[in-house]
Parts: sequence; structure tokens; C-alpha cells
Amino acid sequence: MVELEGKLARYYGNSVRVEYVDVFSPRIDDFPMAQRAIFAMNVPLPVIAFDGEPKIAGGISMEMISEELEKRGLTIPD
Repeated sequence: MVELEGKLARYYGNSVRVEYVDVFSPRIDDFPMAQRAIFAMNVPLPVIAFDGEPKIAGGISMEMISEELEKRGLTIPD
């Protein structure tokens, strides 16, 4: 996970913030959509959310994350 955070920082600078939340900690209450996806819909971990909305589950793919960020107007600078 630290590797992913480093890559995102290298590619997108301060435009992206990575936060890790243990699904069994009280902090999960701050992410109700992710909490619902995990506990009510049984989506596989890890869950990657953008602005609190779960978008990717079951694996971490830099390509999928980059695609989602591009949909939000962020691109890797040249």
C-alpha cells in the first residue's frame, strides 16, 4: 500500500490524497458508502473510494485508479 501511495504522489503530486482505513475501526463510520459496500453488499477487500464513493474492489490496480482519476479531470503531468 505504501508503494501505491508513493506512485500516486509521484504521478499526481498534491492533487491526490491516500488514506487507509481499517474496516474494523471506528473510522469506517466516516465512510458510509464504503461501509455499506463492505458489510451489506460483501464486496471484496480492498475497497478503493474516491471522495468517499467506492469505485474499485477486490484488488489494487494503478491503471484502474488512473482511469478513475482521469474521469475526475486529473492527468499525469508530462
